[in-house]
Amino acid sequence: YCGLLFRHEGWPLCIHEKIVVQLASIDWRILKPGDFYLQVVPYLKKSPRIVLKCLAKDKHNVEEVVIPEVSYTSIFTLEWLSTINGERMGIALENCLLTTDDKIFRVPWDKVVKPEFINKPKIIENTPQLSETLVNGVCASPVPEENLKSDLE
Repeated sequence: YCGLLFRHEGWPLCIHEKIVVQLASIDWRILKPGDFYLQVVPYLKKSPRIVLKCLAKDKHNVEEVVIPEVSYTSIFTLEWLSTINGERMGIALENCLLTTDDKIFRVPWDKVVKPEFINKPKIIENTPQLSETLVNGVCASPVPEENLKSDLE
């Protein structure tokens, strides 16, 4: 999403007023087969972890899947949920529960992972247009050649 402005600047942690990554548990009785939510949980004396919570097979308990830190950068993709579903038995997960202060929303995962953007303002024609590049997953604009020379000196 290099160079684009998010309509909901908190994405992917929230979409407008709806929270995507929860800080507290959601009442398990709200979960239906195919529902899940993401929650940040404490982990010993280390950094908190993200867990996926969904209805267990018995439909009376919550199953917790610890998300490995190496996959944090790919959580908000369709492929990530497909991988989770491939490792599970039972009903495929498809709806993520999002919360506000007083409501819970059941949102298809493909809607969560496709953020909305605001149209980028056009660059005035008289100014030089510098293309943006992606370096190690970070959006970077090229440095003008005169700046490079002064850095070398």
